[in-house]
Amino acid sequence: MNIFPRKILMAHGDKEERGKLAIMLARFGHCISFADAISRSKFSVDEYDLIIVDEHLAQSAWFAFLQHLSSENQAKTIFLSSEGKKERRLFRDSMGIYECLQKPVIPIDLAVVVCDFFISCFPNTKIATPMSL
Repeated sequence: MNIFPRKILMAHGDKEERGKLAIMLARFGHCISFADAISRSKFSVDEYDLIIVDEHLAQSAWFAFLQHLSSENQAKTIFLSSEGKKERRLFRDSMGIYECLQKPVIPIDLAVVVCDFFISCFPNTKIATPMSL
């Protein structure tokens, strides 16, 4: 099974952490764009296949960011949180987001969840593996 590279928006305020996560996703051919609390109004989330939002977006902007997403865009969102498992599950279910991952996020773990998302949402497309690029 293969997945075509997709467009991913990463709303994340920590440049070092988002860089590590983006490198892993880019190895699968995905095109990663970044947003922070300041730039979030300068793009259209509708053009992205997946949105990754970190809880440490400046000034608690992550909550406003998620609230302003349509339900369709919330369903294609992965949230990165340092909360406990019970809180993450509650948040995921109440916001209608795809997944809520425990921080610190291991890049390969994020890549697995991203791959699962694309397989479930785009079942008839190809998966790019690092070796096939």
